[in-house]
Amino acid sequence: MKKMLLYIVMTFILFVNVFAAEDIQVVLEQPAVSEAKSGDTFKYNLIVNLPKNYKEKYSSFSVTLLFDSAIEVKSTKLLDEEESKGKLDIRETSIKGKNQNIVTINANDLSVIKGYKLNLEIITKIKKDIGSSSNLKNSFVLSYVDKGGETKSDQKNLESSTKTQNGTLSIKDVYQDSSEIVGNTEKNASVRVAIDKKVVANVNSDEKGNFKVENLDLKEGSLIRIVAETKDKEASLDYIVKPKVESKKSTELVTENNEEKDLYSTIKALEKLTDYVDFAKNLSTAKASNQNEKRIRAAIASAEYVVVKSEVSTEEINKSLEELQKSIEVIRLPYMAGISKDKFAPNEKITRAEAASVLKRIIDDKAIANDTSSFKDVEEGTWYYDNIVFVEKEGLISGYSDGTFRPKEAMTRAQFASMMANYLKLEEGNNPISFKDVKEGFWASKAINTLSSHGIMVGKSKNEFKPNDKITRAEAATIFNKVLDRKINKSFLDKYSKNTFKDLNRDHWAYYQVIEITAK
Repeated sequence: MKKMLLYIVMTFILFVNVFAAEDIQVVLEQPAVSEAKSGDTFKYNLIVNLPKNYKEKYSSFSVTLLFDSAIEVKSTKLLDEEESKGKLDIRETSIKGKNQNIVTINANDLSVIKGYKLNLEIITKIKKDIGSSSNLKNSFVLSYVDKGGETKSDQKNLESSTKTQNGTLSIKDVYQDSSEIVGNTEKNASVRVAIDKKVVANVNSDEKGNFKVENLDLKEGSLIRIVAETKDKEASLDYIVKPKVESKKSTELVTENNEEKDLYSTIKALEKLTDYVDFAKNLSTAKASNQNEKRIRAAIASAEYVVVKSEVSTEEINKSLEELQKSIEVIRLPYMAGISKDKFAPNEKITRAEAASVLKRIIDDKAIANDTSSFKDVEEGTWYYDNIVFVEKEGLISGYSDGTFRPKEAMTRAQFASMMANYLKLEEGNNPISFKDVKEGFWASKAINTLSSHGIMVGKSKNEFKPNDKITRAEAATIFNKVLDRKINKSFLDKYSKNTFKDLNRDHWAYYQVIEITAK
C-alpha cells in the first residue's frame, strides 16, 4: 500500500492539508511563534484523517505522539467525536527518566467513530525557554492492523521549528540514495534548498504549489533546509535524511540512535499492555478456579495502574505485561485443537468422540473417569476412552439402541444440541425458534428449543434447524465459544494471534471462532 504521510502545519491560522483518500494520515498543527518562554502555553491539534473506506480496510489503529522534553502536556480533549472506553481511548503518560510526555489515541473498535477525522486538542506548557534558532523535536508513531490481519508501524521524527511563518511547506520522506526532493508549498513560490548548510538549488513552485529538486546525491543524516517565499508569505522546514528503510513491522523498525530506540520500545510496550488490559477485562472467568480468578483480577488492576501512571519505565511495563499474559493463559485455555499441527479442518464434520472430548475438557480436563464404558465399541486404550466414559457417567451423552457409541461417526446437529443442553441444564427461554423440521415429538426437540431460545444454536436457515445434518468442526467451535462466553475481539486477535492452520483463511466465516477456541 502507499506509505502513510505525516505533515507538519505551522501557521498563525491553522491549515489542514488535503490528502489522498486511501490511507490513514496524520497532521500535527501548532501556532507559530518567534520564541517560547518558560510557562508559555501551546495548543497542539493532532489530527487523524481517515480514508472513506477505513472501516472496511482497517481493524484498529493507534497514534502516539512523544513530545519534546521541553513540553509538558497539561490536558487533552477529543473534538467532534466521543471517547468510548476500550474502543476509542485517549491516554496520557510520561516515560520515567526521560522527562517526556506521551499522548496516545487508541482506536480498537472503529464502529464508534462517526466521521472521517479525529481531532485531538492538546494543551501544553513550555518548561524552558526556547530561542528562535531552536527546534522542538516531537516523535510520532502510527500503528495499524488491516482487515488482512497485517500489523504495521510507521515512525516519524518531527522537527517543529519555532520560527514565525505564515505559509505552508511540506516534503515527501527522503531516504538515503534518493536523487530528488518533492514537496508542496504556496503557489508560484521561490524555493531555496540547502543540504548541510550549502545551497544546492533555487526553484519555483507551480500553480498548485508543487516543486521538485532533481539530480541530488542524498546521504543518511544529511540536513536538508528548505525556505519557500512569496510576496507575502514565508515558510521553512528542516529535515534529516532517513536510512534506506521506509516501514517495517514494529519489531524490526530502524531507529536513529539507542535513546530513540529505547523510547520507541517503551511506546510500543505501553500500547501492547493497554491492548492486553482491554482484552483481559472482557474474559469470562466462569470456568476459572477461585485462585486463577483472583490472579487475573490482580494482574488487570496492576496493569491498569501502570498504564495510567504519570511516569512509567519499560521495565515496569514489561513486568506487568508478562504477569498479565500468564494470567490470561490459565483462563483462556485451548479447548479445541487441529486434526494436525497445521490443519484444523473447519469444514469437516466433528466426530462423536471429538465432541465428547472437547466437552470433557471444558468440564474438567484433568478428571479421570475411574470407571468402564457401557458402550461395546468404546475400547479401553483408545485416545478417547476416558473422555467418553467421563461424559457418559455424567449423563451428558447417550449411545444407540444397539449398545454402541460409534465414536468415529460424525455427530448430528440434534445429537450435539442434546449433549450441550444436558451440560448447560438451562430452562427454555421465552422466545424459542419454531423450526418447521423439528416436530413436537422429535426426540431432541426440547434441547433444540432450549438452545435456540438462548441464542446458543440457531438454524441452518430462518425456519429450518436441519437436525440430522452433520455438524462441522467450525460450527462446533462457534457453539463452544458461546457456551464458554468467550467473546471475539477481532482487533486483539488480528494483532496478537498466530494462525498456524494452513487450511484456515481469514475470509472463512468462522476464522475468529476457531482462533479463539484454540487460543492461538
